[in-house]
Amino acid sequence: MKTIIKPLLFIAVLLTIISASCKKDSTPGDGLPPLTFEGKNTIGCKINGVNWVPKGISDFGTGIRYPVVGSYYGHPFFPGVHILIKTNSPDGYIELFWRNYSGNNLISTGKYYFNKSTGDIAFGIGEIHSYAFYHTNGKAYFTDSLHTGWIEILKSDSVISGRFEFDGYNSSDGKVYHITEGRFDVK
Repeated sequence: MKTIIKPLLFIAVLLTIISASCKKDSTPGDGLPPLTFEGKNTIGCKINGVNWVPKGISDFGTGIRYPVVGSYYGHPFFPGVHILIKTNSPDGYIELFWRNYSGNNLISTGKYYFNKSTGDIAFGIGEIHSYAFYHTNGKAYFTDSLHTGWIEILKSDSVISGRFEFDGYNSSDGKVYHITEGRFDVK
C-alpha cells in the first residue's frame, strides 16, 4: 500500500507545481470588452478577424474625445427617436445608426437589419436608412442592400446595450470589411 501512496503523492505535488507555474492570461475571454448592461460606454468587435477596440482621438480644440459615444438621437429631419453609436480611434472608426421608423420614444429590444442602400450619407442627398459603416484610410465602407448586417438591442432604457455584425463595402475600391462579434454598452 505504501508503494502506491508515494507515487500518487509525488504526482499530486508535481501537478500542483506545474499548474502554479503557468502564466495566467491577462486578457480573459476573447480580448474584446465583455457584453455588459450598465452603460459603461464600451464597444469592441473583430474587423476581418482581428480584435478592434477604439482608442479615442485627440482634438486640439477640446482635448481627448471618448473612444465611444452613443445614445438615443433626435433630429428635426428624422421624426422619432433613433440610436446613434460612434467610435473614435486613430486607425478608423465605426458608426451604427438605427432609424426608428415608428416614432416611439424607445426602440424595443430585438434584432434589426442593416439591408438598405443609404446612398451618400451627406444629409439631404438620398434617403437616410438605418446603416452601419467602418471608416479607415480616408474611405467609408457602408452596409447596403447587398452588404448587410444587424444590430441586436438587448437593453433599451437609459442604457443601450447589444451586439452587432455587418459587412461594409466601398464601390470605389471594391473592398469589403467584415465586422463580426461586435458588442456595445452605452449611456
